Amino acid sequence: MTVTWELVRAGHLVRSVRLAPLLPAVATAAVLLVTRRDGTPDALGDLRLLALLLALGCGYVLDDSAAGLLQASPWSLARRLTLRMGCATAVTAPLWTLMLAYLLPSAPAADRWDLGLGTTIELAAALGVVWAVAAWARRRGVDHPGLITSPALLAALLLAASMSRAPMLVSTGPQWTTAHLRWSAVLAAATVTLLAAMRDPAHRLPHIP
Repeated sequence: MTVTWELVRAGHLVRSVRLAPLLPAVATAAVLLVTRRDGTPDALGDLRLLALLLALGCGYVLDDSAAGLLQASPWSLARRLTLRMGCATAVTAPLWTLMLAYLLPSAPAADRWDLGLGTTIELAAALGVVWAVAAWARRRGVDHPGLITSPALLAALLLAASMSRAPMLVSTGPQWTTAHLRWSAVLAAATVTLLAAMRDPAHRLPHIP
């Protein structure tokens, strides 16, 4: 039996991860399930609201009061952070899939595929940003990096909303594909930044003679 499985089985890992900030997203999903029984006039708006709440909630899963003690652990930093992000993904992925299946039928048939894929890319990019910010803050010694992720994400979204020459928060239409190529670039950049932040502090690149 692996150490990872033992932590999950005993509940230690789940108890140490801050999942409570995800409750607003879960509550919003429940409200949408009740109020959108007859369809929604704005599937895109509902999905973006839920994605924002999920991303804001997931920013806190890298908070770890025992991080200082675990620096000497044989487990790598990447492995410890990945387990925490995996716990958040185990909550967000089924919830997001359920809401896509529930809300997308209200959208025009021709737009459903683009809408589902596009909003999923937006959610993934937002998660990448908050986890990259949290991982770097954790690396710099911030005890509760989740407190930084909310203003960082909201500032990034305000910046995206103010970009008139390269709009990102668009409706389905001619600009949709181009906007989501930009979202994909944000996701790629955030992923690279996150991977760099997940390196152990003592790690050094191999010397090339």
